[in-house]
Amino acid sequence: MENVDQALDIGSILRVLIKRRWVIIGVFIFIVVLRMISSYREKPAYQATATITIEKENANMLSLQALFSSDPYGFEYYQTQYKILESLTMARRVLEKLRAAKNDNFLQKHAAKNTGKRDVAEQAAVDDMLAANIKWGLKVMPEKNSRVVYIHYEAEDPVAAATLANTYVEAYIEYAYETKLEAVKNAVKWLNDNLETERKKVEEAELARLTYKQEYGIVADALTDPEPIAVPQLAELSAQVAAAEQARADAETRYKQAAAFADNPTMRAPVPEAFKKELFQNFRSMEEGLVQRREELSKKYDADHPKMLDIQGQLADLQAKKEQEIKRVVAALNDAYARALAKENSLNEELAAQKKKALEFNQKAVEYMGLRRDALSAQDMYSILLKKFKEISVAENVKMDNIRFIDKAEVPFIPIRPRRGRDIVLACMFGCLCAFSVAFFLEYLDQGIHLPEDIKNHLHIPSLGIIPLSGEPPADGAEHYLETINAPRSQSSESYRGIRTSILFSLADKEPQSILVTSAVAEEGKTTTAANLAIVMAQYGYKVVLIDSDFHRPRVRKLFSIPQEEGLSNLLVGNKEIKDALFETYVKNLYIIPSGPIPPNPSEILGSKRMQILVSQLKLRFNKIIIDSSPIVPLSDSLVMAKSVDGVVLVVKAGKTPRKVVRAAVEKFEGINAPILGAVLNSVDIKNAGYYYSRQYYGYSYGMDGQHRKKKKSTIEKIKRNIPFFGRRA
Repeated sequence: MENVDQALDIGSILRVLIKRRWVIIGVFIFIVVLRMISSYREKPAYQATATITIEKENANMLSLQALFSSDPYGFEYYQTQYKILESLTMARRVLEKLRAAKNDNFLQKHAAKNTGKRDVAEQAAVDDMLAANIKWGLKVMPEKNSRVVYIHYEAEDPVAAATLANTYVEAYIEYAYETKLEAVKNAVKWLNDNLETERKKVEEAELARLTYKQEYGIVADALTDPEPIAVPQLAELSAQVAAAEQARADAETRYKQAAAFADNPTMRAPVPEAFKKELFQNFRSMEEGLVQRREELSKKYDADHPKMLDIQGQLADLQAKKEQEIKRVVAALNDAYARALAKENSLNEELAAQKKKALEFNQKAVEYMGLRRDALSAQDMYSILLKKFKEISVAENVKMDNIRFIDKAEVPFIPIRPRRGRDIVLACMFGCLCAFSVAFFLEYLDQGIHLPEDIKNHLHIPSLGIIPLSGEPPADGAEHYLETINAPRSQSSESYRGIRTSILFSLADKEPQSILVTSAVAEEGKTTTAANLAIVMAQYGYKVVLIDSDFHRPRVRKLFSIPQEEGLSNLLVGNKEIKDALFETYVKNLYIIPSGPIPPNPSEILGSKRMQILVSQLKLRFNKIIIDSSPIVPLSDSLVMAKSVDGVVLVVKAGKTPRKVVRAAVEKFEGINAPILGAVLNSVDIKNAGYYYSRQYYGYSYGMDGQHRKKKKSTIEKIKRNIPFFGRRA
């Protein structure tokens, strides 16, 4: 299926090309000839090329990169250089160099403009014009991924082209050098103006630093000697304060424990550490021994016994000594606690005083360091400016030539324009494109129906066949000329026979017996078609009657030379019988019912019951009934008769009636459900209709002896026969 669609597409395209071949040839020849004329009238132009390179700048040796705002090796830098080369300013410099060198290769054409006295404004205007003319011939072409640049210059004079290319490079080199030198001079001037100011700043900063140092007695710089800040002293005092606090806390704890024990020696709490000395251990041992002795004697003696009283006295003396010792220990611990507290307070006061002193000194150190930094910064700035001043002073005398010639432009001998061979080839290509575009555009604008495919695609009804465009009929019988009678072996006659076959097989269940032939508008050839169809039906052996129902323009009687007597109108009004209006023709089996007198109301009598009865009666006497009706778009006669027949045949003149008009006619029949058998495409130009139809209808003809004679094929048709898939149908 893909191959079939492709074949149809190729066939449609080739049919358009063949149909519009004279337009294509005309547009193609016009464009090619026009380009050839312009090419041969064009003056020759020569192009000379100078090659330069933009290398690393010598200014980098002196560390002067800061003088330039952009990277001298970046993309932006090179793009800027190309724009400078193409600028009007550079063209003016070239003009001045040409004048200075008295080079007339370019200026001689403008000699009249350079003579005579002019004021400044007039001369400036002339110079701008000359500079613009110079700029016009320049073309800058950088080599990709390199620093090589080609300077092309185009001129009518080869010597002028080479001279201007080289002059452009020389002017550009001078411009680049002058630009850098101007930057150096500006830098020298700026440095010279600022050196004295920076020197005074250095002196003022040093003086302020020394004055502050002497005022506050600062001996060493805080940045190199951190001792004046007294950080070690503060650390040592802080450690002593911490130790004193710990000693005071310990003494306080011991004193409070001893005081509590002294108030209640008999309490069951643990004995404080201060009372665990050897003396108190002896007191405890002696007390325990006396108590044990008293218990033993109490078993033998009474409490008043002298021995018992003696032991009791010893215990009382021992207790008095113990209490006295406890008071002494508590007093000693109280003294130790007081000393520790006093030491702690003294160290805290000393630490606070030292902190205050350190903070004051650090503040002075910070202020001093700020003065010192100002002095160092001023000194550094002065040193930098002094160094740059010396470097730039040296650079003033160094030529920075980072732009150099590789090859100078030579005088060209062969012009680059016009290149007539290339121009003609391009013109042919462009001419083909334009010619094909015009052809298809005209085809798009053409809304007529030219091929059977147009009937299927745009009208959506079957195509019954085509009738080729025939030559003019003889002048002496123009109104009576029928192809099927006068030229039975012609292409048109064969076409009518093919249409006859299509009509006979147009209905699936039976052959149509009554056929209405009409058209969308007048002058489509419907009457001639109806007459020829009636003739080929009769020649086929059918008994045929041809009815002329076109009361607006009846022509059937003239085709068959029948006198204007009774006809269809007489039958429909009821004053005649069929035999009175039926005429036999010189064609065997063919009979005619002419229109008869023109009635005042054609639509009413054609749509009457009598017309239906007449068709029914004729069906009993004839095999085929062919009715020639009036056009459907301007009149309604065909519509009122369409339901009385077995089928409707629509005649369309190729390329004449717009598609929308014919489509409107089809829609009218479809609106009343009339049986449309199909359409006949009339007056088809077989030679221009495409290869398939040319081969089918134009490639063969009948001789007088009835034998097929094959016509000689043209070269174009032979070529088209070899195109794959062309001419095939699904």
